[in-house]
Amino acid sequence: MVERVTIRDLAKKAGLSVTTVSQILNHKGERFSAETRDKVLKLQKDLGYFPDYRAQELAGIRTNTIGIVVPDIKNTFYTEFISAIEKTAIPQGIYPQIFNVGYYKEDIDYLIKNFASGSQNGLILAAPGVSNVIIEKVINIESIPVVTLDRANINLNSVHRISVNNLEGGRLAVTHLLNLGHQKIAFILPKNIPANIEERIEGYKLAFRNFKIKSDDELTFRAELSKEGGYEIAKQIVKTDATAIVTVNDDTAIGIYRGLAELGKSVPDDYSIIGFDDIEFAEYLNPKLTTIRQPISEMGKLAVELIINDMNNHLSSASNEQLPVKLVERESTRRNE
Repeated sequence: MVERVTIRDLAKKAGLSVTTVSQILNHKGERFSAETRDKVLKLQKDLGYFPDYRAQELAGIRTNTIGIVVPDIKNTFYTEFISAIEKTAIPQGIYPQIFNVGYYKEDIDYLIKNFASGSQNGLILAAPGVSNVIIEKVINIESIPVVTLDRANINLNSVHRISVNNLEGGRLAVTHLLNLGHQKIAFILPKNIPANIEERIEGYKLAFRNFKIKSDDELTFRAELSKEGGYEIAKQIVKTDATAIVTVNDDTAIGIYRGLAELGKSVPDDYSIIGFDDIEFAEYLNPKLTTIRQPISEMGKLAVELIINDMNNHLSSASNEQLPVKLVERESTRRNE
């Protein structure tokens, strides 16, 4: 049986004290030279040293992990977001721990206990409602770096916020369809509308006002924002005079594709569809999905960078970062003849 490499083995090989090595591995080694830090990190990789997180947690020591709270890990947006976090964090010795609140809706205390126990170096919160509860309980227990996405709708001076220009995204989506001659546009919205979706709705309304056209409230539908939700809502859309459909994420659009196909309808001949997110799969649909691109990878990368910056600088001033969106025109929209 191969013996586990310990931090003492690593320190001995580096010719440094255990304390020095520990500080560098925990991103608290800014007082040491870059040469020393690089030496320790290279030896860590060469020797295959991994911290004993369980022992550290039992001792009440914060480990090199960051907690990420998402509302639905099945949603492809969050899959890509988490992937971007992992690609940025893991090479720097930071290990993401994912919490899907779909499994903890009735036991938020579990999350609070976990985050307050000192086992995370930072938090990335992307779930509406739950994030607010976590912030209220954890932020007063111990100051740790926190980054939220716009859907979490948290505005605190001590919390970083990453958002996209949702109003512009909503405006771009509807303007594209209006320019193609569509006026009967169906909107698929969640049953509970978070702040970022409210901003997109304002963008929808702005586009109609710019064209001096009145939208049809009867073409607004509420559904679960998922492939299943889109599949089910297609049955209601075909009963209307809508010629185009706007969804607030690409997953829902994927479900609508299938629902319409089973009802004998085609995209874009019968319905033009535009999504939101530009997940990787959007380009592989048939027809390829027109959508509003969110910079998902950039959001994940930025979230990690903000956390690490706070870890190294003992909490910096909170920032409010808004990233741009872009209309990606593909094959799922066409002119309404």
